[in-house]
Amino acid sequence: MAKIIGVVSGKGGTGKTVSSLNIALALHEFGEDVIVVDADTTASTMGIHLGLYMFPNNLQDVLNQNIEINRAIYMHQTGLKFIPSSIDLELLDADVSKMRLALNKLDATIIVDSPAGLDKGAISILDACDEVIIITNPEMPTVANGAKISRMARDMKKNVFGVIITRVKNNGWELTPEDIETMCETSVIGIVPEDMNVKKSIFEKVPVVSNVPYSPASIEYKRVAARLLGKTYEPPKHLALKKFLRLI
Repeated sequence: MAKIIGVVSGKGGTGKTVSSLNIALALHEFGEDVIVVDADTTASTMGIHLGLYMFPNNLQDVLNQNIEINRAIYMHQTGLKFIPSSIDLELLDADVSKMRLALNKLDATIIVDSPAGLDKGAISILDACDEVIIITNPEMPTVANGAKISRMARDMKKNVFGVIITRVKNNGWELTPEDIETMCETSVIGIVPEDMNVKKSIFEKVPVVSNVPYSPASIEYKRVAARLLGKTYEPPKHLALKKFLRLI
């Protein structure tokens, strides 16, 4: 039976796909059997992040009962397994109400990159998940929408594992983690700093956890993944000195 973790946000542009990919890849590097699923069937970008664009089989085929789900699993060069959604305009429609039934056929940890917002499709995908991780930026409009997602998930009896704050600049104009915990009524489990290595990794089509393993963002995503496993991640000692000496 799959363990299904939804990565959700109240609005687009928060770094939800980047977070989904890097949490999944960190779990994979920790030895977990994990599959990341692009459940945003109308605005798919996961394949683009991974440098893979056209797929013979995709999530829409699975949900529309054209194929078995195992036939839609692909592997990235990093070893990360993923199920893409099609970017073909003619294949946008899919019966997302069948998401849980489809994912339960997998025996793995499933990270679901959910569509942003709270429309009918997003709620159906939320309903398919066992646990939820909320992605937000430290600005009031984004956090307010994240709070709605948190409340909706609790109303649906889902376990809200926590909030990840992304693109943190510590410029004095951002909401604090304490503010965000109060608004979302759940713990902050990760604070991912603004990191140019993320943009570099998107350009190079390799998630930052693998592309720049000891960048600030990578370390934080590894900490989140370890926390999901009930473990603690500690980066190498004297990391700054080792980077300076180019030892890692």
